[in-house]
Amino acid sequence: MNNQRKLQFAAAFIALSVALSACSSSDAPEATEGAGEEPAASGAFPVEIENKFGTTVIPEQPERIITVGFHEQDWLYALGIAPVAVREWYGGYEYATWPWADEARQAVGAEPEVLSNTELNFEQIAALDPDLIIATWSGITEEEYGLLSQIAPTLAQSGDWADYGMPFEEETRMIAKAVGKVEEGEAIIAEIDAAFVEARAAHPEWEGRTTAVGFLYEGQPGVYFSYDPRPQFLARLGLDPTPADTLGDPETDFYVSVSPERLDSFPFESIVWLASLSPDTQAQIEAMALYPQMTATKTGGHIWSTDGVFEGAFSFASPLSQLYALSKLIPSLEGGLKGDRTSLAPPTTSTRPLRLRS
Repeated sequence: MNNQRKLQFAAAFIALSVALSACSSSDAPEATEGAGEEPAASGAFPVEIENKFGTTVIPEQPERIITVGFHEQDWLYALGIAPVAVREWYGGYEYATWPWADEARQAVGAEPEVLSNTELNFEQIAALDPDLIIATWSGITEEEYGLLSQIAPTLAQSGDWADYGMPFEEETRMIAKAVGKVEEGEAIIAEIDAAFVEARAAHPEWEGRTTAVGFLYEGQPGVYFSYDPRPQFLARLGLDPTPADTLGDPETDFYVSVSPERLDSFPFESIVWLASLSPDTQAQIEAMALYPQMTATKTGGHIWSTDGVFEGAFSFASPLSQLYALSKLIPSLEGGLKGDRTSLAPPTTSTRPLRLRS
């Protein structure tokens, strides 16, 4: 499956009309220790950062930064940096900035040019005269990396993880080092970690309970493998998303689909269903013959989301989005893991963005 289909699938969970067109394979994640760079003093240049295609050398403090990945703008806002241009993923928000991040964007005075979420326009990027291109969550090919590197130093993702599978901490450290904000990056990691630790400590009954993040696509239910950022989010709360990995091959993709006739093969005590772009997902799944035989049905652990902003935050897995996603998901998990029928509906009032503590 090419990256256009994968990013389409990951972003919309069902079907978006536009996404990536570049083709590359997704390798399995490797739990390689030391994959990230050693912390260095903030502002120390030049810096060298290893990536999946080579070494990114940044000679001096960058001032004109472009992000060509699909969520890296949130890191720059959190670090107090205004990017020159960012890339649209989906959602169509002004400046390709979702509600949870817009206050942080305004705080740094950013009004970035928005790059298309289809093929990269190298002439457009070159015309913006960047001195750093961040592509840690872009799925770019080695050829694209080479072309971008002719324009400016380009930071691709670590080679130790599948495309779009690099852990939050490692991505944060790479970006922070590249922009001379190492100490600030560590502070971001510490704050996000503290939020998860607090939530996990408040719910010891969640430890080890099996879970998954589910979707319905073209009539087939599916779940994401455990290394996807969304199941990893649940894992940080003490839940266990690894049973999904037994249903398919995580080395070849980031999800697995099954026919309705195999719905009872899902062994999860809870499933967070992402259904904002297909509101009839719940009705379709509940109408399947084997729905009553599912473990989550017996435990009452189905959690149905129709909140597109929550699902965006859940997928972005950024410094700003994770705090918002936690605030929305915790109450639903509390209900679902007690056996209550729960849902995540869009807010009836405007979404208030959350900011990291300054």
